[in-house]
Amino acid sequence: MKDSTWQQVQAGDNEAFQRLHNEHVRHLLNYGLRLCGSISTVEDCVQDVFTELWIYRSSITQPTSMRFYLLKAVRNKLKAQYRREQLFVSGWDDNSDTLVQPDFNVESSSEQKLIQLEIDLQRRDQIKAAMNLLSPRQREIIYLRYFNELTYDQICALMGITYQTARSQVYSGLKILRSELKDSPLLMLLSFLFFF
Repeated sequence: MKDSTWQQVQAGDNEAFQRLHNEHVRHLLNYGLRLCGSISTVEDCVQDVFTELWIYRSSITQPTSMRFYLLKAVRNKLKAQYRREQLFVSGWDDNSDTLVQPDFNVESSSEQKLIQLEIDLQRRDQIKAAMNLLSPRQREIIYLRYFNELTYDQICALMGITYQTARSQVYSGLKILRSELKDSPLLMLLSFLFFF
């Protein structure tokens, strides 16, 4: 986002705010749906984030990365909503894959990338099966890193994990994917999706 766009939003420009919304809303909904299976909950949280952004725009300093700022805000909203709904369940433990952490689903993003590349159903299913071998945390980190192009520092701040944890989760996740797809021509496609 250009500096002038944020300055226009801060000045109360509705058109600039609409541009900001249009640029990021799809990414926020996609990310939210991977954290929470309820479309209505995700839509409500994303709407709340944009509403609060508009209300408090004059007191918010320009974020270094608007995408990161909004992804973090949506994740925090969903986490708070989950805790309200699950009063007696300990969930959303960012430090453990073994507790009640919601499953992070990458199916839609994989489908979007693969549809763009016109991959047939069998190949898409192979990649989905390989991705399902990853832990929810690995899928989330890989999604943030390669589909939203966040830096490791941003991922750490978003998920509340250390830099080393983020790097090692990506490394081990990609190792699993390479191993699972080693005899498949999809390994080349996977390399293309994640490294270009």
